[in-house]
Amino acid sequence: MRALIISVISMLVLVAGWGIFVKYTDEHLHELRNMIDEEILVSVSQEEWETASSSFEDLSEKWHKQKKVYSFFIDTQAINNTDYSIAKAKSYIKAEDYALATGELACIKEQLGFMHLNELITLENIF
Repeated sequence: MRALIISVISMLVLVAGWGIFVKYTDEHLHELRNMIDEEILVSVSQEEWETASSSFEDLSEKWHKQKKVYSFFIDTQAINNTDYSIAKAKSYIKAEDYALATGELACIKEQLGFMHLNELITLENIF
């Protein structure tokens, strides 16, 4: 009986910890996605490249701070792919290339969304 209680408590601690992480990532990943939609893409579409570059630097800094936490729970390949896309988007914004910048920003936005969805506790992700 004692082993069962310890097992149940351990499972509850794991599920609770995962739930806290999911809530944490949900807030931060949505913040990054909103930055892309509401700030960076708007600046790029208006060809305000300095504003876009500044906003993108903010996004990049936030991503690099948060990815240290994400690396404990999220697939390394997903984190690396997002890093690669951020590096490409930075170059495209610097080169003032509208088409490539908007495409790569859309890619980053989708990667962040999938990253969050893949970490949720759902039957699809378990099986």
